[in-house]
Amino acid sequence: MSTNFKLKRTDAASRGFLATARLSCIFFVFFVRIFVYIAVIRGVSVDSQRSLSPCRQCGQTCSMEFDSKEEGRLYPLLRKQVNCENIMHRMAFCPFKTIRPPPRKPPPKLMRNYTMDGHCVFGGLWYVDNSAPSAKLSYNASRFNSLLTRDGRGVDVNPYHDKRKVKPALESYPSAIKGKHVAVIGTEVPWLEAIVLNLGADKVTTMEYRNLHIEHPRVSIVTPFQYAASFLNRTAENFDSVVSYSSIEHTGLGRYGDPLMPYGDMEAIAQIWCAIKPGGYLFLALPVSGGRKQCILEWNAHRIYSYFRLQHLTANFKVLEEIATRDIARQTLYVLQKVE
Repeated sequence: MSTNFKLKRTDAASRGFLATARLSCIFFVFFVRIFVYIAVIRGVSVDSQRSLSPCRQCGQTCSMEFDSKEEGRLYPLLRKQVNCENIMHRMAFCPFKTIRPPPRKPPPKLMRNYTMDGHCVFGGLWYVDNSAPSAKLSYNASRFNSLLTRDGRGVDVNPYHDKRKVKPALESYPSAIKGKHVAVIGTEVPWLEAIVLNLGADKVTTMEYRNLHIEHPRVSIVTPFQYAASFLNRTAENFDSVVSYSSIEHTGLGRYGDPLMPYGDMEAIAQIWCAIKPGGYLFLALPVSGGRKQCILEWNAHRIYSYFRLQHLTANFKVLEEIATRDIARQTLYVLQKVE
């Protein structure tokens, strides 16, 4: 009887262990399925999340390092190594810290990188706080078609009021626009979308952080996070050309609730480089200093560029043209072509 009793206790313990094991397996499978489901919802495969580290290295993009330098039209063409998977992974998954409201002065520990070891000067404070979450920006068919019609009639639809420089510049590169897939980076008023559609773009993708809606059959909206995730998942479309106007110079300064990143503008251009097809075009408008010799940080409004910072910003792009827009924001338009 004693032996039978021990056997019964052993059998009961075994059944209890097996039941616990089965339950553990069920929970494991359940959580794996939840994980995969979340990954699919975010548009990212499990493989693209395989790194245990949330942030990968930015590499030469976020530095003054480069592999080689050759003569360029306005300034040297720098060739830097760009790991597109790492760059997009940083956008999609890095838990960069944001500060709201943004600091009124640049953090001392970041000043060296913000000024590129003294190559850029601190031009004083121009503090702007646009970090509060924005309300949804909506352009229904009627409102957007009004922009299309006005631009088609020759009315200046650029809120910065360029002196009829931007549209002719785009028009002079039909192989970059007509029948092509064009991306617009950063939109408050979709005037660039209207212009490129009127110039014959087949499809326009607007890349914008805020909640945006543009009602037009050939316009789609995507956030940078969504595009980076789809790039990693091999489902993103690459663009024939990209247009950015008065956007890049703000990146990384915290003004719009973005993380403080001294090289944020350079990382943004590297992301664009990764998203453009080989030989594709970038039409980039930003403020430059007179004489192009002085790079200025006006905290936290924007950067003003010199040729020194521009050569790092536009690494792996060939400069085709420099066009003064004479607009109210002192923007200069650069026509650039991707090189491998």
